[in-house]
Amino acid sequence: MTTSHWFRPHNFSTPNMTADVVIVGGGYVGLSTAYWLSEFQPDLKIIVLERSHVGAGASGRNAGFLTKGSATFYKSLTQHWGVDRALDIRQFAEESLDLVYQNILKSSPEIKFEKTTSLTLFQSQQQNSDWSASEFKPDDFNFKWKSAEELAAGLRGKFMGAYESGPEYKINPVQLLTSLKTILASRKIQIIENLSAFEITQEGVSTEYNNIKCKQVVLALNGYFPHFHPVFKPLITPQRAQMMAVELEDDIDSNSLHYDSPERVYWRKSQDKILLIGGKRLLDEAGEVGDYEKLSSNIQAGLESYLQDILKLRFKVIHRWSGTMGFTEHELPYITKAEALTETFVIGGFSGHGMGFGFRSGQEMAKLVTGQISQSFFDNFKPVKIKL
Repeated sequence: MTTSHWFRPHNFSTPNMTADVVIVGGGYVGLSTAYWLSEFQPDLKIIVLERSHVGAGASGRNAGFLTKGSATFYKSLTQHWGVDRALDIRQFAEESLDLVYQNILKSSPEIKFEKTTSLTLFQSQQQNSDWSASEFKPDDFNFKWKSAEELAAGLRGKFMGAYESGPEYKINPVQLLTSLKTILASRKIQIIENLSAFEITQEGVSTEYNNIKCKQVVLALNGYFPHFHPVFKPLITPQRAQMMAVELEDDIDSNSLHYDSPERVYWRKSQDKILLIGGKRLLDEAGEVGDYEKLSSNIQAGLESYLQDILKLRFKVIHRWSGTMGFTEHELPYITKAEALTETFVIGGFSGHGMGFGFRSGQEMAKLVTGQISQSFFDNFKPVKIKL
């Protein structure tokens, strides 16, 4: 995204800059990478570039699920990669959540969060029976079955049971990003907002109005990678997710994170009588491809219908929005080194799992950049060669 000259502060002598590492992308993963780089090498001079403001993309537009992922996700991974590799991914997600809690949540009183569980819901016995033919065994992944009688009262009569997992967290994602931003500022890491990176040069990064000389570049653009360079178009597809916040007439008493996979819906309460819901992308799947933040009337109507027809709720819509995610064919991110004029690394394509994988992925990237590892965890799944 570029900005008109007329909306810019008129500084006619913008100097060039220098850094050890430039991170392009000021979302959760970009800030997490900066956090871990400064942990491993506190003397590094790090600059984070964000074309809008921190959290303007999917990081600040999600439902605030700090989760390892649904049982359906791990069933899909098991079918694709086998049990052992799916379990490795589960362990990665568990480590990521624990790292967030130990390093950020418990020492940041400004972040409002709630320790909870997630539920993968089933509306019918037939839906659950379909799982019995799979090699996926929920118990292996610490998903425990809850019968209809064991569910919260607000779910009984609507669902016949659910697989439960925990501990997981409800968070305000913007507060999490703000806390990370504060920590980075205390470490003298420069975060420059409203500045687009155009290309990688022999000396570093060129931006709208200056050049930044650096030794290494980290691209953390998730759904916006194809915007940066056409080489990413076959690798990462930008797709919108539609969101809605509603005020309930009567509260629903389930405080978990909820996945209704057949309906392609996820929802949770954010506070008393306020519920957040997202999903229903299949109602306009082709229309949701792209990185323009727009509302889909079909999908928004589908979310309302789910609240009315499945959850049997009466409500008033108080906010509608969308966010762009980056999807890969295998639904796992790329964390890898690219071939470019300056030493460059790529981290993105989280396929809707950025909040769950993001902090540990930032650590993985920092280890790659600092030479502690030669290949990332996710490089073991589908390695790619990227030439910029």
